[in-house]
Amino acid sequence: MHSRAFLLADRGAASVTGIDISPVAVEEESTRARREGYEQVDFRVMNAEQLEFADDSFDLICGTSVIHHLELDRAYAELARVLRPGGSAIFVEPLGHNPLINLYRLRTPTLRTPDEHPLMMRDLTAAERHFGVVRARFFHLASLLAVPLRGSAAFENALELFENTDRALFRTLPFARRYAWQVAIEFSRPAG
Repeated sequence: MHSRAFLLADRGAASVTGIDISPVAVEEESTRARREGYEQVDFRVMNAEQLEFADDSFDLICGTSVIHHLELDRAYAELARVLRPGGSAIFVEPLGHNPLINLYRLRTPTLRTPDEHPLMMRDLTAAERHFGVVRARFFHLASLLAVPLRGSAAFENALELFENTDRALFRTLPFARRYAWQVAIEFSRPAG
């Protein structure tokens, strides 16, 4: 929700609705919208598995690190229901196949909530029951090697090098995509 709602409004979206299950988060963002004069931005407390919107309500739905907190079949069904036939839903989510990333997750449980379940490739396939098109683009495998350099003068150059390596790796060895840290998913052509 947060800054993406304001970014969409700044880019000329006619109206933007942000949801969060946290009343505190919704109040904070609503206060910011009022303070900064974003009249076309509305925030609501809502469960993403039980959306209170009418069918075919949105041209674009987006989020970051949302879906992996939800019961996927219910979430996909709700996204498909509220998305207009020509619309798209775009999410950036963590993946759960990389054993090193999973080890990090195990060693840092306080950085996560109990309901988190990084997506598996089967979860992307499951979305096809609700959408005619599911496209995925994978990010951050070799580029994770740049993390220790964060804050140094070498970080930007190293990150660019490793991101280029990732693109080449994912293009030439498609099986490596599952080991990426994140996936950007576009859902379109909602079923039903």
